[in-house]
Amino acid sequence: MGPFDDVEKLLIGYLQIDSTTGKEKEFADRVAVDLEHAGWHVQRQPLDNNPDRFNVLATTKPNASPRLILNTHFDTVPPFIGPTEKEDSIWGRGTNDAKGQMVVMMAAADQLRREDPSLADQIGLLFVVGEEVDHVGMTKANEFNVSPEYLIVGEPTEMKFASIQKGAMKVKLKARGVAGHSGYLTSGYSAVHILVNVLKDVLDYKWPESQKTGATTVNIGKIEGGQALNAWAEYAEAGLFFRVTTSIDDITQKLEAIVKGRVEVDVWNFNEPVLLDEPPIKTEMDPVSFNTDLPFWHGLEKLKGRYLFGCGSIKNAHSKDEHMPRNELKECPSVLIKLMKELLK
Repeated sequence: MGPFDDVEKLLIGYLQIDSTTGKEKEFADRVAVDLEHAGWHVQRQPLDNNPDRFNVLATTKPNASPRLILNTHFDTVPPFIGPTEKEDSIWGRGTNDAKGQMVVMMAAADQLRREDPSLADQIGLLFVVGEEVDHVGMTKANEFNVSPEYLIVGEPTEMKFASIQKGAMKVKLKARGVAGHSGYLTSGYSAVHILVNVLKDVLDYKWPESQKTGATTVNIGKIEGGQALNAWAEYAEAGLFFRVTTSIDDITQKLEAIVKGRVEVDVWNFNEPVLLDEPPIKTEMDPVSFNTDLPFWHGLEKLKGRYLFGCGSIKNAHSKDEHMPRNELKECPSVLIKLMKELLK
């Protein structure tokens, strides 16, 4: 039995370490030492502005150039929640996002090393900091001297391979009115009224949708405006979050056409959707509506294969109910091994 084969025990041990974003050091040290004790060659890559935060790249030999990289992240969202066990699941912060992904990748890689050393020489384990906040770890990881052909990112996808990582677009719609006494219709006009009408049109619009990519969706997450109940609102704004399946330009153009100049459109943060590859194994595929480190890998367009896959569900991640089904945790390494063998044969 290999050092990482008992994925349940390994995960429970890792869950006892607080690795909320910015506090990854203790957990990263533990993982690096575990890999070194198992015979892996480990490179630590500190961030430029904080050497206590570092990425880890593990390969079977020094100076290796892996054709395939397994990637996930050290950090979790706050607050820290230690592990508890139930008969069919393990609970706690990071069980599925993403310490569970890390342990199954370690188990799969190490089992492959024992079964087929020459194949394992072609893989690398890349674990990074900061994914949950600003992707600073993956951005830094581009400085590793590696150019893989295949990248497998571990996130909780319910044992399905993602067909697309939807893009993200954050928008402010800014409406301007003329202040005046609201008892008199001719004394001014309300920015709130303008904004409400625009938002209705945005919600009523049929945004792009396809079987492969799923639907572009929009959430009106925040509305602010007005200065008094008895005054026409001089200013109002709404914050919108689009999950994009086409392109940022496409959704921006459609939004501008809906707005028709009634409000100002301020696209203040975005990343494009990432279309993912169909794996060479029999499996289910499904679009995902969450962000990962994938867009921050500079060689993304040069890859032969881009995959997003993992055990557990994003639907309970980041919550007090975050948990990992034991059956998925134990099944996941075999799926990764099968995929790696097919890609590298």
